[in-house]
Amino acid sequence: MTQKNVTLAGKEVTVAYCFATEIGFKKYTGKSLEEFDATDPEHSTYLILAAILAYYQSRDEEPPVKDEDIIYNASPKEIVSTLATIFKMRAEWYELPFGEPKSEEGDKTKNP
Repeated sequence: MTQKNVTLAGKEVTVAYCFATEIGFKKYTGKSLEEFDATDPEHSTYLILAAILAYYQSRDEEPPVKDEDIIYNASPKEIVSTLATIFKMRAEWYELPFGEPKSEEGDKTKNP
């Protein structure tokens, strides 16, 4: 499980990424995370909620925010930032490479 602190609805919240996040998103939406649609507000809300619950349920604690807090009180900036954090954690969890692949020769470039 990877985890990070974010701010949602003015509160500090911990989000996590693990299989529980993916399972939660699938239960809420009926779709796998590969089918995430950033233009669908429900997808964004449910992914954030799944990441919050993955952390707090693993600790048997109540989360400091609920779905109503996300849809009514979170700012667009908080939502976008939280989604970016979740997708970065997903890449870390799956150990996906970032950026362009490096050649075996390093950063050397050939000039004709």
